[in-house]
Amino acid sequence: MALAILMITSVQASGPAHAYQPCTNYRVTTNWGRVEVDTRPSGADSIGNIAWAMFINDISHVPGRYDYQILINGQSLLTREIYKDDNLHMTIPRNQNGRNVYDSGDEIQVIVSHAAGKVLYVTPINRCTVPYSAG
Repeated sequence: MALAILMITSVQASGPAHAYQPCTNYRVTTNWGRVEVDTRPSGADSIGNIAWAMFINDISHVPGRYDYQILINGQSLLTREIYKDDNLHMTIPRNQNGRNVYDSGDEIQVIVSHAAGKVLYVTPINRCTVPYSAG
């Protein structure tokens, strides 16, 4: 049996990548759905969180296990699996355990894979740069 792969992800980058679009109303559309990234305030920090979401068009393929990795400047911040009955969405707080895990100008990318029957969904390249202001 063949397994259909819809999109292949990129090779990790290292160091801040100032050439990428800001993570403000950032969207990458594919033939199977989309990835959306935006900023959210947290207290006095206008960019205290990065909101990240993966939307699959075929809702029958949405439930199940998602494996993901969050990269900051090409370095892994977190690798995890989660079981969802809706589309994968998360907030990545800037301040975690009393320290900032990313700053303005840093590159953020989330790599996700999700198997639905014979179809494997893998996020497209979705690198963006943390903006210097929320606007």
